[in-house]
Amino acid sequence: MRKKLTALLVATILACPLALAQSADETLIKADALIKEGKPADAFAMLEPLEAKLAGNATYDYLLATAALNAGNPSRATFIYERILAINPEFIGVRADMGRAYYQMGDLARAKLEFESILSLTNIPPDLRSAVESYLAALSQIDAGQKRVIVGYAEVGFGRDTNVLGQTSNKIVSIANGLSYPLSAGDLKRPDNYLSYGAGAELIETLDTGLAAYAGIDVRGREHRQIDPADNVSVDGRIGLQYATGNHLFRGGVTRGRYVLDNTATRDSTGANLDWRYLVDAQNQFTLGGMAQANRYLPTLSTGEDFNLYMANAGWTHAITPTTIGVLTLTGGQEEAKADRADGNKAFWGARITLQHSFSASLGTFFTAGYQRGDYSKFNTSYGIEREDDLSDAALGLVWSLPDRWTVRPLVAFTKNRSNADIYTYSRRDASVVLRKDF
Repeated sequence: MRKKLTALLVATILACPLALAQSADETLIKADALIKEGKPADAFAMLEPLEAKLAGNATYDYLLATAALNAGNPSRATFIYERILAINPEFIGVRADMGRAYYQMGDLARAKLEFESILSLTNIPPDLRSAVESYLAALSQIDAGQKRVIVGYAEVGFGRDTNVLGQTSNKIVSIANGLSYPLSAGDLKRPDNYLSYGAGAELIETLDTGLAAYAGIDVRGREHRQIDPADNVSVDGRIGLQYATGNHLFRGGVTRGRYVLDNTATRDSTGANLDWRYLVDAQNQFTLGGMAQANRYLPTLSTGEDFNLYMANAGWTHAITPTTIGVLTLTGGQEEAKADRADGNKAFWGARITLQHSFSASLGTFFTAGYQRGDYSKFNTSYGIEREDDLSDAALGLVWSLPDRWTVRPLVAFTKNRSNADIYTYSRRDASVVLRKDF
């Protein structure tokens, strides 16, 4: 819930015109800096003596309330937020903070009212509306003394993929010693229509103030109309702990997954991950994360492809306008070959940008594009090279929100891999429409 609320605040608080940079009062600027540094108690101690003089100043009131809330005094924060809302009742960022304050106080009824008031506004981006609805769904499960929350989704879609197995379109590929090898029709790029499906759920159990345990599972798959060997399903589970304090959220745990291709168990994965998210200010959020994962192939003929994956990522989310959000993510890591993989280890790095924009309360769009460079360490004697890959992709989609937390998502995606090994060079286009229900 905290993660969804953080995303909400990043995008919506811009509607609150508290121009800190324009304030002439150095005390307010210093207090703002202390809050950003994770020292809300110090900021509150600095601001509180000025209340008789500055109460009613929107910038001062917002800073004082935020400092009180993040310092663990939500009751005091609610009084100050009420002072702001009495003058400007439509400040969506303040209402979101008010809901969080009531939640921390255990006043779930009033917390629910604040979030419902946000949904009554007309210019909320669809993804943010879904986040608020998920928060309200979680609140509805918390009865007196109950600290367990369950959220989930189910979806079904259809589409067409121009290259269902990610194969090359080159009928003849180059191999070692200047020779070439002709490929059969089954080894070449083939298109097909497909039906996709997915479902998942997550349980969050509150253990203490700010501390919770979580467990979740996701199942996703595709059934193709003609090319059965491309049919696949994946099952991924996770369990761990999360801790929220002030503007920080820490989340870490272990994962377990299985990938099934053409009705044959193909690969198991076991890993651990740790993520940190920090809400810097009204417009910016930073994330850092890392993971380690063991990937083991189950068919005897494929065990030589076993590898361990080590990856780190850093992200920046920026609210460009109240209805437009941008995300930049950088990744890097290594695949460590555990057996006699023909290409050896793989070192990789990549970058991705994502833009989300809302046209109205029920219609939004998103665009994402990414690039990854992979360099392998071992000379492949079959192809006479040390393999190098450049993978790029882009996708454009719409999000159409329907009543009762249903959404329709049309999507067009493009993928292209360029490799100095002909057999790994391929491209694909995928167009789909997905109907999703969140609960």
